Amino acid sequence: MRILFMGSGEFGVATLKWLRQSHHEMVEVITQPARPAGRGKKLQPTPIFQTARQMNLNCLETVDVNAPALLEHIKNLQPEIILVIAFGQKIGKELLNLPGCRAINLHGSLLPKYRGAAPINWAIINGERETGLTVIEINEVWDAGAILGQLRSPIKPQERAGELHDRLAELGPELVAQVLEKLETGTLSPEVQNENEASRAPKLGKEDGAICWSQPAQKIRNHIHGTWPWPGAYCYFQKRGGKMKRERLIVARTEVMSEDRSGTSPEWPQTPGMIAQDMSIGCGSGRVQLLEVKAEGGKLMPFDKFVNGRHLQKGDVLSDG
Repeated sequence: MRILFMGSGEFGVATLKWLRQSHHEMVEVITQPARPAGRGKKLQPTPIFQTARQMNLNCLETVDVNAPALLEHIKNLQPEIILVIAFGQKIGKELLNLPGCRAINLHGSLLPKYRGAAPINWAIINGERETGLTVIEINEVWDAGAILGQLRSPIKPQERAGELHDRLAELGPELVAQVLEKLETGTLSPEVQNENEASRAPKLGKEDGAICWSQPAQKIRNHIHGTWPWPGAYCYFQKRGGKMKRERLIVARTEVMSEDRSGTSPEWPQTPGMIAQDMSIGCGSGRVQLLEVKAEGGKLMPFDKFVNGRHLQKGDVLSDG
């Protein structure tokens, strides 16, 4: 089949590589323009642009895929399938109605659950034990088109959003291959999404990383793992009775401590955010053990190394983000 690929983020890289090696004809790749990134704010092409160039695929950058001139260009390519993965632009009505062409999308959740820009993050934040991938036919409502195929996958106990993102991305070619084969053979049976089961997964911002220690330990753990590496869960630390300034602390990995102590134990933290004798952190209920942290401007490190460097002790308190 003649495939026009539209994507920008890392989530589509594995599928683009598979398509290049498949029997399908790649007519072109369309992506977002390069943007400033890093401390030097140098222009950085999208991962899809870089991958396409490595594979000698023609790749076009655009700020508006629905612009009239580009629409005419796409018509001349005569694609049979427009495959959209983490593109970042809405596909307009004229593109959706190209003669002889179907626009489909690979999404990182089991739709209709978690429609939106951050389905992988919110699945972990909400404590889901299973997620997966869905290919839908694109319509004019975000992530609401008919389901063409799904692939289910359990979320591993210590899996964070970045790790789950990468693992699901590697599963993308498997599901896309199944859907394209059914489209070729005319055996596809689209399934209308159940609106009663729909939920949202809005884009995360920096403020969504703020830790609230008065929440239950499991919820804090899910929040920390669901926001790594972006936006990163954070709290603040200031040495009790010391002169050092308040410091922002990003938490990258944690685990919930087993409930093996009485709430009346002298070692049990009485205040959410307070550090216990064993360096675990008190929560609204239960406690967590921080495993990896990153001080502002510093490098990722084991929490015990941070403890030693800052001379933390029982009774010190981490404040909310």
